[in-house]
Amino acid sequence: MALALGIAGTVGASWAVLSVSDEAGQPSGISVSLDGSDRRNEAVAEYELRNDPRVRAFVQAYEALVDSVAYGKEDVVFFLGSRPIHFQDGRMLEEGSLDRREDCDPIFYRYPLGTLTEIPSLREENPTYCTDLQESLWGTTDAQIREHGGSTRFLDHRLFVNNLVIDALAAVETDLLEVAKGDRSVASWIDDLDITYSFVDREIAGSPTRSNHAWGMAVDLVPDSYDGQDVYWQWSRVYNKDEWRQIPLERRWSPPGAVIEIFERHGFVWGGKWAHFDNIHFEYRPEILLYNQLISS
Repeated sequence: MALALGIAGTVGASWAVLSVSDEAGQPSGISVSLDGSDRRNEAVAEYELRNDPRVRAFVQAYEALVDSVAYGKEDVVFFLGSRPIHFQDGRMLEEGSLDRREDCDPIFYRYPLGTLTEIPSLREENPTYCTDLQESLWGTTDAQIREHGGSTRFLDHRLFVNNLVIDALAAVETDLLEVAKGDRSVASWIDDLDITYSFVDREIAGSPTRSNHAWGMAVDLVPDSYDGQDVYWQWSRVYNKDEWRQIPLERRWSPPGAVIEIFERHGFVWGGKWAHFDNIHFEYRPEILLYNQLISS
C-alpha cells in the first residue's frame, strides 16, 4: 500500500481532534467546573498531545496498524493488535520499557524536504533508538520477522522486504520507469543498478541500535560504480577521519534528484540527507516525511 503524504487536518476515525476552544475559551467537548482548573489543565494537555505533529504523523502513516489510540494527560498509547505502545516525547516504548526513556533518542528528526542544498548538521554523535515498536509489530527473531515479509522484485532485482514495503516499492518502480522515458539520468541510474540489499540483520554503524534492515524496512541500491565519489560516511572516514562530515555534496555520489523525489513521495527517506550520509540507502519511514511536512507548514 503506497501512502500519500499529503497532510489532512484529521486522520482516520480514531483521530477526532478537539477544536481549539468553545465560546468560553475551553477545549470543545470537555466539561469544566467553575473550580476545575485541574480538569482544564488535563484537557489542554490532552489537546496538545492530540495535535503534537509527531503523534499526528505516526497515526497518519500507520493508521492501518493502529487499532485505537488512548490519550492521557502526559501520555499517548497506541494499541497495535492489542499491544500497547507508549509515545514518550518522541520515543515509542512498550509498557515494561518506560523506565528506559532516557536511554533512547527520539525516533523523529528534522529531515530536509526538497533538494538537498547544504550538508546536513550532525544531530547525535551516536544516536541510540529503542526498537520496541518494530519488535512489537514484527518480532525479534528471523522466523518471526519473516512472517511479516515477502519476496518481491524491484527493477529486476529480487528483494525480501516487510509487507508494508512491497506495495510502496512497486509504486516507486512504476513512477521510475515512467520518468525514465524522458529523463536520461534516471534511465542510466536504473541501467547501472547492480546489487540490492534489504533483509540484513545488523546494527546501525556507530550505534548499538538494530538497523531497520533487520525488519526489511530499508533497501540499499548499489550501482556499478561510484565514479570515485564518496558514498558512505564510514568508508569516507577511513581516509578522512575528522573531515568526512564536511565532504562537499558535489563530491558525494548521489542518485538523480528525480529518483530521490519519487522514493520520498512513496514514504522512503534517503540516507544522503543524513549527517552520517549513506547515499545508497532508502528507508521506509513515512512518519518522518509527514512530521517534517507538518512542522514546515
